[in-house]
Amino acid sequence: MARTAQQIIDRSIQRSALNNPDLVPTAQLLQYITLSERQAYMRASRINPDYFGKDAVTATRAAFTDSWDLAATPGDVGVLTRAEVQTIVGSVSGVAAGDKVKLIGLRWPEIDVAPRAYVRGRKIFVYANELGANSSNMVTVLKVYYSPVPATVAVTTQSLTIPDEWTDMVAVPLSRLLAFRDRRLDEIAGIDEEFKMIGQLFDESCLAFDHGVRRPISAVPAVQAPAKG
Repeated sequence: MARTAQQIIDRSIQRSALNNPDLVPTAQLLQYITLSERQAYMRASRINPDYFGKDAVTATRAAFTDSWDLAATPGDVGVLTRAEVQTIVGSVSGVAAGDKVKLIGLRWPEIDVAPRAYVRGRKIFVYANELGANSSNMVTVLKVYYSPVPATVAVTTQSLTIPDEWTDMVAVPLSRLLAFRDRRLDEIAGIDEEFKMIGQLFDESCLAFDHGVRRPISAVPAVQAPAKG
């Protein structure tokens, strides 16, 4: 069961007999919890976006010129890793349900083949009408795979998104804030060192999770052989 924001606050206070929660307004504590939790998720997404990975379907677009707004649905997308065709109205040449949609940079569309799309401003835009040329024959829904961003923590009774084993990624920074507000600067170095160790363990967990995934053999060796002679 996920911990609530109040449990995180209590855990942070209990870390030192000198911690005084009255030094920081509750609204600011909740804001700091939100920030720290999101930092943990974005940190994981840089190492392995599948560690906290999720999948969901987009909203249904009404016209072939429309984009898919990820900020609206599914809404918690932090890093998009993959997109697939979920639903088609009519027929689209060369495209079937379940096909991968290649996510490209708009500046270099030739880096992959159709069907392609690009992401801008948390929206997915179809490239060159490759997912339908008219509103009667087009892809209407995509399935997206992504690393999420946790929701804003608005009340103390709200449960956090981060698993229990990683709540110190949120609680320790909150303890640092309490020490800083009380001008106990001598404690901060120790708290920073503790958070560094917790962060290293978190990073290793993300990497270890990734190491269990089978991948195609690369055509280029990871380590180049030394030159002969």
